[in-house]
Amino acid sequence: MKNLGASIIIMGLLGATVLPLSAQTVNSKPQQPTTQPATEQKQPTAPTVPTPATRTTQPTNSSQSTTNQSTTNSTQTNPVTQPTNTAQPTTQPTRSAQTATQPTQPAMQAAQPTATAQTASPQRAAAQPISTNSNFSQGYMALRSGQLDAAQKAFDQGVAADKKDLINTVGQGGVALARGDVNKTKEIFANVEKKAKKKHPEWLYQMAEMYTMTGNKQYADEALRLINTVLDDSKVEKKAEYYLVKGDALRMKNQGGDAVSAYESALQLQPNNAQAITQVGKIFKASKNYNNARDYFVKAIGIDSTYAPAYEELGDLYSLGRNYRSAAFNYKKAIDNSSNVPDSTLLNYTKLAFLAEDYKNMMTYLDRIQDKQTILNTNPVRRMYAYAYVSDDYKQYDKALELMKQVLASPGTSKGDTIAQTLDYAALGQAYANLEGEGYDSLAIDYLTKAAADTAKNFYGDIANLYYTKKKNYASAARAYEQANQWKQTHNQKVASQDYFNLGRSAYFGFTINKDSTLINKADSAFAMLSETNPSYGGSYLWRARVNRYMPDTSANTRALKYYQDFVSYADTLSASSPNKVTNKDLAEANSFIGYNYYNQNNAEKAMPYLNKALELDPENKMAIQLVENINKSKTVAKTGKTQKPVQRAAPRTNSTPKKGGSR
Repeated sequence: MKNLGASIIIMGLLGATVLPLSAQTVNSKPQQPTTQPATEQKQPTAPTVPTPATRTTQPTNSSQSTTNQSTTNSTQTNPVTQPTNTAQPTTQPTRSAQTATQPTQPAMQAAQPTATAQTASPQRAAAQPISTNSNFSQGYMALRSGQLDAAQKAFDQGVAADKKDLINTVGQGGVALARGDVNKTKEIFANVEKKAKKKHPEWLYQMAEMYTMTGNKQYADEALRLINTVLDDSKVEKKAEYYLVKGDALRMKNQGGDAVSAYESALQLQPNNAQAITQVGKIFKASKNYNNARDYFVKAIGIDSTYAPAYEELGDLYSLGRNYRSAAFNYKKAIDNSSNVPDSTLLNYTKLAFLAEDYKNMMTYLDRIQDKQTILNTNPVRRMYAYAYVSDDYKQYDKALELMKQVLASPGTSKGDTIAQTLDYAALGQAYANLEGEGYDSLAIDYLTKAAADTAKNFYGDIANLYYTKKKNYASAARAYEQANQWKQTHNQKVASQDYFNLGRSAYFGFTINKDSTLINKADSAFAMLSETNPSYGGSYLWRARVNRYMPDTSANTRALKYYQDFVSYADTLSASSPNKVTNKDLAEANSFIGYNYYNQNNAEKAMPYLNKALELDPENKMAIQLVENINKSKTVAKTGKTQKPVQRAAPRTNSTPKKGGSR
């Protein structure tokens, strides 16, 4: 299958050498034709960035109401689901707590799988520490990535190396805060603040950032007090980083408008500060103003194509709109531009890659997870592996089946979870369908039938293929193909010429072999639609001729004759280089039937050219052999005057069966 749940495309298109219709008890079995409609599949296009609104309303200042975070444009209440590549932010953000317009830079293409981010010369990222102390820088980066032991070690070494510079002491307080020891943090920070006075604003700033790094609103007031102490000192040189921390503290307090003002102050000092731009985007995102949020994230990426937080936010934005392909792409960019990525982040990305059906990247990043015993040996991850193994990327059906058996053996598996049950049925069905074992084909049909009843995926083509190739139950295959086509129509998908061929062929064999009299009309209708959807495919004439030879009405034979004649005319138009091919056996079948009709009209003179042509194309054509023999015997009788027992004008029978594989 192309993807989990996608219908298996049957490339083996089988046909028949059909005999004249003298009775519906004819036991002819079809042979393999070779002509077929051209395929009609298209590759999916890469997602792009959508067009933004021209102006939106910025979140309001929560001094009026701390619960009312923002006023949003009512036309932008849904996450972006189908982005386009024309996003063009229009104006530079202004320092205002009431209105914020869009950034000046064009939306960069870095957020798209099909484009590469434009790379500017970024100023120092605000996520880096101000201090040039190497121990603090090392500890700071470890702390931000959640590696508390490494951070503690670096800060301790810094304190031991320089007891006067208390920046590493601030780091120790930050580690204590991350570990939940708030009292220890307060004690450390109080001591540092006393010694900082007005000579070390960077210590106060860094303490404020330690609070905002937690994202916990209970620390927002203290962070705001510390950073305002720095900013209110007229002698202190103002830095973008100070305003960034102030904006973060205000955002933690749900004061979106004031936070934007602080970030805009940072941007006045550093117009290309990717962190400040991303933080403004996060405020728009929180207020469900998704188009403007996207524009800020894309602008940040355009300024710094390695800035991971912007990719992460953009990925989250796309996941809200269930655009999993774009979400997975951006999360992957975030991971690839980060160091010391925790297992939880890797797992979150692999889930998005799974939803985007990007199984190769899903597998690659699952392998990077460190704590494999804890994370990988869980049913959700087993399922992810199993679903990937039944995809065309891997086709490791034995591994998929083993994993699904482990899932089913777990207590409480899938109970009450219809989505999980459906996906389990699909994976089990695909695994059994592609493995050899007693009863596997029946199990595959059973599981896929259960999956088809409750899923948005079309499994009916897979079911039909099993009935056709393994069960040889062409009647059931025809009904499954009919359901597959109905599913497509219900979901506004095109029913392709290939689909009509599959239905018509199965219905034809279901009638001629499985003796299901309800299918002959379905076969004729399907081949009629095949001719309509793909007029260049002349094989539809051949199949309609075959079908009409079994139709019960008195005009059926006349229609069959016309279709055979049309097929011969079609073959005459084909050049040697034509992609459409006609086999000698198929042409012999058509010529022998045309000759047979003249023979039945007692017109041997007109019958013989067609019968001789049939034997030229296929010397083993039984119908032509028998009819020529009959005509020759009639000539002998006419010459000798001897009477012989009349020769029956019934066509010879063949016992060929539909072959697996091949082409039409």
